[in-house]
Amino acid sequence: MNEIYHEHLPKELKELVRNSVSLLGDVIKEEGGTKLFESVEKIRLLMIKYRKSKSDQKEKDLNELYEILECRTKKQKHEIAHAYTLMLELINTCEAAFRTFKLRKAQISPPKIRQDNKMVYVLTAHPTEARTPQNIALFQRIQNVLIRILDKSGEEDYMHSIIKHNLKIAWLLPITRHEKPKVVDEANHLFSIICRDDIFDTILRADRDYGNIRIRTWVGGDKDGHPGVDEKVMIKCLQASRNHFIRILLRISSDINKDVKYLENHKLEVSFETFKENILKCHKIKNNDSENIKNLKRAFKNFTTQYKKVVGDLSPRIGKTNSIFNLFPSLVIPLELREDSEIILSGLKANKPIAIERMLMKIAEISKGADVRGYAQGFIISMCHSYEDFKNAKKLAKRALNHLSLPIIPLFETAEALEDSTRIVEQILEDKPYIEKVKSKWNNRLEVMLGYSDSSKGMGVLPSRIAIAKTIRALDVTISNAGVVPIFFHGSGGSVDRGGGSLSDQTAWWPSSALNTYKATIQGEMVERNFTSPEVSISGINKILDSFNRANSKKGMINIDTAVEEFAVRVKTNYEQKIKDPSFFHMVEAATPYSYLSVLKLGSRPSKRAKAKKLDLGSIRAIPWILCWTQTRTLFPTWWGVGSAWSEVKEDASFVKKLEKSYEESSLFSSYIRILGFTLSKIDLNVFAIYLAKSKLDSKFQEEILSEFREEYKNTLDFFHKITKEKDLLWYRPWLGDSIELRSSMIHPLNMLQIMAYNQNDEILIRKTVAGISSGMMTTG
Repeated sequence: MNEIYHEHLPKELKELVRNSVSLLGDVIKEEGGTKLFESVEKIRLLMIKYRKSKSDQKEKDLNELYEILECRTKKQKHEIAHAYTLMLELINTCEAAFRTFKLRKAQISPPKIRQDNKMVYVLTAHPTEARTPQNIALFQRIQNVLIRILDKSGEEDYMHSIIKHNLKIAWLLPITRHEKPKVVDEANHLFSIICRDDIFDTILRADRDYGNIRIRTWVGGDKDGHPGVDEKVMIKCLQASRNHFIRILLRISSDINKDVKYLENHKLEVSFETFKENILKCHKIKNNDSENIKNLKRAFKNFTTQYKKVVGDLSPRIGKTNSIFNLFPSLVIPLELREDSEIILSGLKANKPIAIERMLMKIAEISKGADVRGYAQGFIISMCHSYEDFKNAKKLAKRALNHLSLPIIPLFETAEALEDSTRIVEQILEDKPYIEKVKSKWNNRLEVMLGYSDSSKGMGVLPSRIAIAKTIRALDVTISNAGVVPIFFHGSGGSVDRGGGSLSDQTAWWPSSALNTYKATIQGEMVERNFTSPEVSISGINKILDSFNRANSKKGMINIDTAVEEFAVRVKTNYEQKIKDPSFFHMVEAATPYSYLSVLKLGSRPSKRAKAKKLDLGSIRAIPWILCWTQTRTLFPTWWGVGSAWSEVKEDASFVKKLEKSYEESSLFSSYIRILGFTLSKIDLNVFAIYLAKSKLDSKFQEEILSEFREEYKNTLDFFHKITKEKDLLWYRPWLGDSIELRSSMIHPLNMLQIMAYNQNDEILIRKTVAGISSGMMTTG
């Protein structure tokens, strides 16, 4: 199972992947037998051939692959899926290890920033939690060993034996969950990453060195459309993070205790024991929890005072404990609460408190006498379309909390809401009692949230980004002119289709206020990726700091060329025309994983909205929507409509020149073009053709759909090449192009197995292939 990497990939990475995949081959041969190994190898060689084949031959290669796999027994299909999923995970792990290794060698100094800059990561759950915790832990172990190999720490044969042993365990264990995770499972997964000793220490160090780094979470607070969230689940999720903080404090205090014993001072020993006893009293979150936290901090202060009297200085471990209290004053990762505007309205009229109101009441009970924001940072109104929605949320929060002690955050996520947002915020700014609270209690900061996923889902990525760019700049002006500081909370996902992408491309068009305080959701799979090692974590923080330093020039209304705006309108029109066609959603149900979302055990949240009676754009949630297009290798929302729009304008030389000029001058348009190239490089419509061909759709309809997709793709490619003048889709990052090309064909066997799993109702195989394709595509949804 050796693989030759392309010229742009570093030699060390090529060797790391080659050796690691070879070890996996040995495991497959030893555990699955020679026949299985030969079958896996035959498929791999066919996929190498596929990469080099011409377009018409590629279809034949895929059909040959399908026939090879179709002849296998159910057990063999599962084993092949297991082998390819592990291989793709192993390649990802090699790349993560290499990235850590390079960052460690580079020892990059952080950019200089003002101390009033702030970074807020809001952790959210994601379908990547379909993988078992054991699988994730095994590959974390493998990554650590791979870094040691790159460091040339010696005993390479021994290091390889460790990797092989962990791969053997991975071979014997399931990759995916067989039970749907509960909300608290998702919380435990996220907190196990962020509170891992090396990562947690990195966060404390980064806050010390750079200032103002904060961690928040939606898990346990996001009630919107989630039947599994209520006040009991919320407390369980807060308790999940509290458990980690108690463990961390006990670990640190154990080290402090050694110094205390050395000093043999009775008063110091007594004050330390009191501090330790108070740590244990805080273990379980109960009503009036804030009183226990207050007692703990008082005991800690008494101990530090006594320690300084005896030693004359404070130990670094005491400084670390102080940092924990500073970053997490209530010893939990604070929640962001959220509920839909319609549910909030119904709650005001209900005879008894609804779930979100009970959640707010419980926050009041546990924080009694202290700042509720130690437990919850804000109350977000999803689907906020009017000032009335804001007033309703304010009224409900005030009723539940006894007084308004939590900021109300409107979430603008549809095209209509983005368009109306300035008018709504102007009315909020005229709400004198609320703005007085903003100024006196919340540091004169007014927060609004922008939803990228739903707007991208509804009109396509380019129109969505333009709408958000115009909205954010208009709100920046409106709020700033009122003498208030705007805070923008970006609800962007990890994938490009949901507003993600590289940090530089995401932030290229943000105003300075959006970067002075950087606040964004970070999805489960991106939590794993961004916090895979201390070096990678610091690198991500440095990128945000770089953006801080570039932000000063971005003020006022954004200047978007009329040609770009007109082009985006055409994209939106063509995109909406497609997604409003009922036959299109019939195709989605028949030829994508949508019909199987309920069996995938992807996450605790339902895959569609509760009120939905049929499949349409309003019923399907953003993550499942993108997952369908990622799994089928089409990545629909980022590029659909671009080709049609281009075919309408490409003969207008004057218009095309304006687009070319905007590409050269506009950070917004050029950043979109780059992510468009990235997306196009990951698409394989030959694979989508098999999904269609093996579905129960009418053959004529299949041909129409495939023909339409291919025409749209061809025109979109033409647009990209004409505007950029580049032949290579990833000319600015050629190593990434090589990585995508090499891994892409190795995903194909999983696509074929997934199609067979649909037809045979093999739920476990469906789950395996979804996890494997997600690993290969580096995103789920």
